[in-house]
Amino acid sequence: MDNEQAKVVRDIFRWYLDGASVLGIIKKLSDAGIPSPTGKETWSKRSVEKILENEKYTGTVTLLDSATQQYEFQMKECHPPIITESEFRAVQEEKKKRSNIITDDDGTHRSSKKYSSKKK
Repeated sequence: MDNEQAKVVRDIFRWYLDGASVLGIIKKLSDAGIPSPTGKETWSKRSVEKILENEKYTGTVTLLDSATQQYEFQMKECHPPIITESEFRAVQEEKKKRSNIITDDDGTHRSSKKYSSKKK
């Protein structure tokens, strides 16, 4: 990953923590003329979401057992981090806060509140 790509990843994390929604981030990327990872003019929601979920940007790589897909082995500092671990954790917490998926005594279901991804 080159410096320009790393800057885009850092911007995406910062914008999200500053309250931007995924669609808001896509608009910022489009307004800045930044192409998607595949070189397309527009970014998909999934591309931005995958970046926000990917722990490898902290320099950590998680390996799964290919047969069971269960055993996890983490290798830290495999490559230079682009974002800090605390930034990554903060984004994961913010994603939970914005989610409209609730797990309670009645099981897992969607919240009835609208616009859950908007920062309160």
